[in-house]
Amino acid sequence: MTTRFVKVGFVVALLAAAPLSTSDAQQRGSREGRPNREQLEARVRVRLANLLRTQLGLNDEQMRQLSEVNQRFDMQRRAVIRREMGTRRSLREEVLKQDSADAGRIEQLIADQFRIERERIDLTEAEQRELGKFLTPSQRARYLGVQEQIRREMDQMRFRGGMPPDSSGARRRGRPPGS
Repeated sequence: MTTRFVKVGFVVALLAAAPLSTSDAQQRGSREGRPNREQLEARVRVRLANLLRTQLGLNDEQMRQLSEVNQRFDMQRRAVIRREMGTRRSLREEVLKQDSADAGRIEQLIADQFRIERERIDLTEAEQRELGKFLTPSQRARYLGVQEQIRREMDQMRFRGGMPPDSSGARRRGRPPGS
């Protein structure tokens, strides 16, 4: 599987085995013969589901429950990520003003970063409580390891500037297409 497949997979990495099947996505595939985002995400879901099944030793019922928990927490997780990105962007913009930067605004944005980090931790703890209802502590620990491994791989790809275009065709992080 290419790096591009894994990059798109981060978006769905925590969904585990979400209901979209590969065949459904292929029917909506790109006319140019290249896989579209849905196809890529479906492939990654299948790959991730297989990885989780083997790494964690999950049975079908545990996979179903994991998928449900991930779907419930996914919207909250995405909201936290959006707020974090917005806060970081605002902080960067304010700091780049140098001498004209608003110290009070910077202070507030730093405080917001810490608040968002606490929200992330609270969300992870809540998710772990839910997972604890059907996964053993060892399975939960391995699951955290898989999540961390995926995050590290995504961070490395972002560092190399290899994020795929978003749905508008522009690269993430404000880069125009082709740059």
